[in-house]
Amino acid sequence: MLIAVCCGGSIMRPRVAGDVPTFDFCSTCFDFWGTLMKKILLATSALLATASVASAADLAARHYTKAPVAPIATVYDWTGFYIGGHVGGGWGDQGSTELPPGTGAFPVGTAFAKNHPSGFLGGVQGGYNWQFTNIVLGVEGEYSWADMKGDAQTTSIPFPAIVTHTTTKVDDIATVTGRVGYAFNNWLFYGKGGWAWARTGSNSEVTRSGVPFNYTSSGSDRDGWVVGAGIEWGFAPNWSAKIEYEHIDLGNKTVQINSTAAATSFVDSSSQIDVVKAGVNYRFNWGGPVGARY
Repeated sequence: MLIAVCCGGSIMRPRVAGDVPTFDFCSTCFDFWGTLMKKILLATSALLATASVASAADLAARHYTKAPVAPIATVYDWTGFYIGGHVGGGWGDQGSTELPPGTGAFPVGTAFAKNHPSGFLGGVQGGYNWQFTNIVLGVEGEYSWADMKGDAQTTSIPFPAIVTHTTTKVDDIATVTGRVGYAFNNWLFYGKGGWAWARTGSNSEVTRSGVPFNYTSSGSDRDGWVVGAGIEWGFAPNWSAKIEYEHIDLGNKTVQINSTAAATSFVDSSSQIDVVKAGVNYRFNWGGPVGARY
């Protein structure tokens, strides 16, 4: 049996109520233990409250990283004035037919052998583009210095011993065109068409049995029409590169043939030229935005 001593020194004996032992305390001991338990409970509550505040402060001070903002895609703008240069090559198809009064060796109606001049060209261009959503409209002027030459020879039907050896040339080409294109951001696919001009000429040596006896020459400025298509790539806000094809038809024209040993004669001359070229353009900020828009 357990024996407990109270604060006054009196011995407390347990008394049994059923199977559960209980003790009787004096009023002094009861007040002491009751006050102690209250203090323990208050201290525990204060400690828990402090821990809760600290935990909330930790949550408030926690740093959250924002997701990176996706970059805004740029859209290329083709509007504005531009100038540039180009290089390329061309080939042609030129034919001529003798007109009245004709010559003894080459009477009226004689069809001379077709000539196919070809060679290098280079030049400059300038223009203006207007862009409406994906549609790009423009006007452009081009000038090319050309070195295109070709040779052909024609044998006289009445006098087979007489042969003319002709060299034709194309010296200059100019065009003024309208352009219509569709832009895929900084890629522009376009068609063009308009007016064309070229300076052409020829020189001939006429031989009899292989011996030269006459020299002829001609020159003409002629105009016609041009159609073409191309692709242009904007590789920087102000810069673009292009490649394009053009077909030029200068129609038919009466050309005077000057001769050193015979009378002046005339031919009906036709001329067509095909050109492929690559170029670079620089676009200014006159009349519209130049760089990328957002």
